[in-house]
Amino acid sequence: MRKKNQYGQKAELRTAGQHFVFSMAPALLAGLLMAILLFIEWAGNFSLSSWGLRPRELRGLSGIFFFPFLHGSLLHFASNIFPFVLLSTLLYNTLRPIFWKVWGFTFLLSGFWTWCFARPGIVIGASGWVYALLGILLVAGFMRLGRKMMIIAGGLAFLYGGMVYGLLPVKEGISWEGHLMGLLSGCLAAWYWRREIHLHHKPAEAEARPEQEAPYPYWMYNGPHFVDGSRRVIHPDELVWENGRPRIKTEEEKLAENAQHDGNQSDPPSANGSFRQGPWTITIS
Repeated sequence: MRKKNQYGQKAELRTAGQHFVFSMAPALLAGLLMAILLFIEWAGNFSLSSWGLRPRELRGLSGIFFFPFLHGSLLHFASNIFPFVLLSTLLYNTLRPIFWKVWGFTFLLSGFWTWCFARPGIVIGASGWVYALLGILLVAGFMRLGRKMMIIAGGLAFLYGGMVYGLLPVKEGISWEGHLMGLLSGCLAAWYWRREIHLHHKPAEAEARPEQEAPYPYWMYNGPHFVDGSRRVIHPDELVWENGRPRIKTEEEKLAENAQHDGNQSDPPSANGSFRQGPWTITIS
């Protein structure tokens, strides 16, 4: 038995590890594209910045699809890739059913808002997208949409609290507008998909809990046995049948029955199929 449990645990750990690696794939593929473009610029000794985003210029509107993958230097790339992979992986593991929707939404909206509101120039880099991913995880946690989201939000607030300075115009050459627009797009995504996030992290109700032992000699009674909403086994003598449906007797009915009868017990009729039936119980809601 122990060997079987050990094998089962190893299989579960192996499956969890494979799932975690798979959850990193979207971010790693996007990061690989960023690295390839940076290498092409270095090897060819030229810049692809002209493909970046140009705020409020029609020719720069196409830069929405390219500017997150372009970086000005290796340091610029390194400062974005690590939080990008981390936040994308967290997003995948916490919001898997809507991951692609959220990932694509924040990618497009952060770029579009940056195009609308940033200063004239050329904007490149994935930092706006990083702020968008950070925003959705923080807001989902602060809105208390799930216990796991709250824990992640607290950890990210501690780990990346210094990123708030990126929202201020304190350093020349940094598009703080892109950071701000990214953060706002993430906040909007968290609010828009708040119901899906809450339902995904809602604790699942225990459906297959072991049934407690009946507090009476159940083998003396025919038919299934009954439990209430709290899984308490109901003695057959506590039930009364009306129009083929059982209900629990009131205290007045019990007192009247005790006064009129001598305690003879009779088998309860069989229940119809409209009740939730377990292996040997029927639950009365």
